[in-house]
Amino acid sequence: MPYLENNKNSNTSTLFILNIYRATPETPLYTQSTNDLTHPGRLLRFTPGKDDKPVTLLQDLHMPDGIAISKKHDRIFWTQMGNAGSNDGSIMTSNLDGSDVKCILSGGAIHTPKQIVIDEEAEKLYFCDREGLRVHRCDLDGGHREVLIQTGDWRNPDHQNDQTRWCVGIAISRDLGKLYWTQKGAPKMRQGRIFSAELEVPSGHSAVDRPDIKLIAENLPEPIDLELDEDMGALYWTDRGEFPFGNTLNRKTLRVGEAAPREEERKLGREILAEGFGEAIGLALDKVHGCAWVADLAGRIWRCDTKKPAAKQKVHEEELAVFTGLALCHGQVHGPGS
Repeated sequence: MPYLENNKNSNTSTLFILNIYRATPETPLYTQSTNDLTHPGRLLRFTPGKDDKPVTLLQDLHMPDGIAISKKHDRIFWTQMGNAGSNDGSIMTSNLDGSDVKCILSGGAIHTPKQIVIDEEAEKLYFCDREGLRVHRCDLDGGHREVLIQTGDWRNPDHQNDQTRWCVGIAISRDLGKLYWTQKGAPKMRQGRIFSAELEVPSGHSAVDRPDIKLIAENLPEPIDLELDEDMGALYWTDRGEFPFGNTLNRKTLRVGEAAPREEERKLGREILAEGFGEAIGLALDKVHGCAWVADLAGRIWRCDTKKPAAKQKVHEEELAVFTGLALCHGQVHGPGS
């Protein structure tokens, strides 16, 4: 079985990237079936500075979006959104080389799963369900699924069409006992918000009426994926909203008593670290190299300096691709297919 030589001090950053769609100019869209259009997804592996281009591990995926790596179990977990408007999302897993593919959640359990994260210690998956209007938690095999946050009833058309209810990005902190998530709002409308709540639903309450939900940020262009730096006490997120404040990489200080936020954060409520993306989605924080990796729908992967705002470097571009989620590991993948 392939395994990851996981070394947090390694100079090697290995990225696992989801490509939701790849244009096929040689095959006109009107000649393609719904199945053709919704199953072009790929799972890629890419080591910047080592690989000339990403290696395709899997293809024909059903609208893949969020991805996470279990370093403990040497497995990849990713979400698949399914067909637009249908309650047919799924959670998938495989070995690091794309072998041993398994579906661990499907059959109407989730609607449109988005970003996914792993609690390695508790062996739990957390993920947002956009049109499902929920945040879920389950075991690594899909068992014991729980709804932790519910922003509405997805069966109610008014609720489901209200994009301020849509849960997209997620991050967790075991040290703080909290989860964080984004509700993106309508495109380019500055309706986006970020919330936090305890990891456990308070006794006597449910996902619908939790009294512990706190607003972290509001009036955001369109926040998508989240990352949490627990050491620094800061949230990072991508935003695909309107220029110039959208299509950005952002940071917000959470911990009271840390160094005073920069002037930009005091005035804007967040610090913009990089801008000018093509619909920024995927995000992976790389504390070893002091950077963040960002994937955008324009088919580009960026390395952004988290210590020097505005500095970003394009490390890969695929003009026919549409990238969504990405995950990061330090070290080399060994075994078949590596």
